[in-house]
Amino acid sequence: MPDTVSKTDNFLKAIEKYAEEQRSKIQSEAEDFKERELNKAEEEGLREAYVLIQKKMTDIRTEISAELSRAESASRKKTFVRRQEIENEVFEKAAKKLSEYTKTSKYVQDLEKSAESVSRALDSDDVVLRLREADMKYKDKISKAFGRKCGIESTDEISIGGIIGVSKKLGLLANETLDSKLEMQREWFFENSGLRVTG
Repeated sequence: MPDTVSKTDNFLKAIEKYAEEQRSKIQSEAEDFKERELNKAEEEGLREAYVLIQKKMTDIRTEISAELSRAESASRKKTFVRRQEIENEVFEKAAKKLSEYTKTSKYVQDLEKSAESVSRALDSDDVVLRLREADMKYKDKISKAFGRKCGIESTDEISIGGIIGVSKKLGLLANETLDSKLEMQREWFFENSGLRVTG
């Protein structure tokens, strides 16, 4: 019987050893599985964090770009408005100087030269010369300088001075006004003043 007990003990020990090995193996596999799953979750979390960070960075870049664009646009608009103000100031001063000039005897001589110029440009018998109301006092001198029969009437389309000649037969208009000459200088001023808005 001792032999049977010994065999049973050995058998139980073998079962215990096998059970211990299986338990260790299962525990090791569980640890490996747990570590793999943690690594997988960590990698997934890092991937999601990376994607989120990239999206946030893109959003921030877009927002900064839009803000810079708005600021640049506002700056250009402000510069444009200021350039326009300077241009208007310059041309208001020029208009004042021209208005003062219309009170001189030289202006009357220039009106006579303008009448001669309109006469050459509009070779027709139906020409009407338009003057501002303040220049109607010179109509006899202007008519004489024109050199032939013409109509003369006042108009409010001239604010500084000069003459507009109109021929309906020819379908032409000759503008010899200080207003139009000043306005033509705006383009020159824009090109040469150095006050351009760029960018």
